[in-house]
Amino acid sequence: MEQQPPSSSVPTEFSPLAQQEPPKNMGDLSKSYDRATIFFTRWGAHVLDYILLACFLTGFLSFGVSITKDVYSLYFFILAAIILCSYYVLLEGLTGYTIGKFTFRIIAVNAEGRPPGLWKSFIRSLIRLFETNVFLLGGLPAGISVLASDKKQRLGDLAANTYVVKVKDLNNVSKKQTTVLAIVFSIVAVLSIIGMIFGMIDIASRTPTEEIFYSKDKQFQISAPSDWSKDSSLHDEADIGISNRSREKYLLVLSESKQDVDSSLTLQEYAQVIEANLQEGVDNVSIDKQIRTVVDNQVAIQFNAKGEVDGIKVAYIVTLVETPTHFHQIMAWTEEKRFASLKQELQKVSASFREVK
Repeated sequence: MEQQPPSSSVPTEFSPLAQQEPPKNMGDLSKSYDRATIFFTRWGAHVLDYILLACFLTGFLSFGVSITKDVYSLYFFILAAIILCSYYVLLEGLTGYTIGKFTFRIIAVNAEGRPPGLWKSFIRSLIRLFETNVFLLGGLPAGISVLASDKKQRLGDLAANTYVVKVKDLNNVSKKQTTVLAIVFSIVAVLSIIGMIFGMIDIASRTPTEEIFYSKDKQFQISAPSDWSKDSSLHDEADIGISNRSREKYLLVLSESKQDVDSSLTLQEYAQVIEANLQEGVDNVSIDKQIRTVVDNQVAIQFNAKGEVDGIKVAYIVTLVETPTHFHQIMAWTEEKRFASLKQELQKVSASFREVK
């Protein structure tokens, strides 16, 4: 029998050059990854994103403080929150990447291997607030979900039907787009780091130090953080007037020689006179119970009060000090809505009153 010549072809299944048929969808691709590898890759991308966002926030909020002169500017915090949300929603929705994902060469895609789109990205980002929040559970829910789910999806992926896959496993990645994104992301990362550096320098330069303010005759003094400054417009007869108008905190010292008042007047009686003056000059005033304290080694009386001045709700801390020669009225105040956050500082500044020996 005539033998057939050996075939020059090798069966495909035995060829070392043969390529396996690609998975039918992204779910199969995601399912094929080693669980530990994809977990640590996603974790690394997540950490890098948070570092860059922290750098950006430091610079951005420092810039906001420089513009508004107020660390409690609500508008800049709202704007910062919008930018943070947009970072994930827009970048992942339109490109599939964040800077962290791009660096670690992974990408968020839908079931067809394309960028998720804004709606799916919004769902992923909304759930991210819970499962990757460093202030809540530290990203524990996301980590558990990636390790436990069959297709290595976090909760946001499960809700949005998205996957995170390796870029090298996709056939539709444009080299031109990759180059453009590499340039843009590099610029953004560098600017964020530069912003953080300048922000830290600016914050350090604005850290308040103690400053001493003297009365007109140099007989009395009061200490306050350096963000306070002299303010002679608070009261025409004030011996010391200081303020920080951008943060709405004010303090003045009115000193009266005992020679100019009834020599038999006690500190308690003097406090009653001051309370009467406050009730007369402030609308809808309410005065808390007086307490005894010590200022400059002298017995003092202090009380809090609230009222309205020109339609603005104001809160006061009034401290009255008696020395051998004078009665001193130390009045600190701010807007009522700021009082809780500034109360401790106002008390500390009031208690720093001293006679110059």
